[in-house]
Amino acid sequence: MSHVIEGKILVALPTTNGQTKTGKDWEKKEFVLETSERFPIRIRFSMTSFDGPVEDAPSVDEKVRVRFTVEAREISGRWYNDVKAYQIEKPG
Repeated sequence: MSHVIEGKILVALPTTNGQTKTGKDWEKKEFVLETSERFPIRIRFSMTSFDGPVEDAPSVDEKVRVRFTVEAREISGRWYNDVKAYQIEKPG
């Protein structure tokens, strides 16, 4: 299931790097976006690349439209949600 949200980037969190079990390098960038509604909401989302650095990452204070999916995973009996962006547009 796909979702869309628009807003301004509030925070760019530190980049995370690593390797998959098969030895392939990956990079993950996380951001916090705030909507411009009467009662703004904030959402943390990530962008991941397995083909080098994440390209076209948004900057703080930039207005963007994010298309994303929400996925759940279990770790030690606890469940966590991941908000994964697959497309970021910079309206202009």
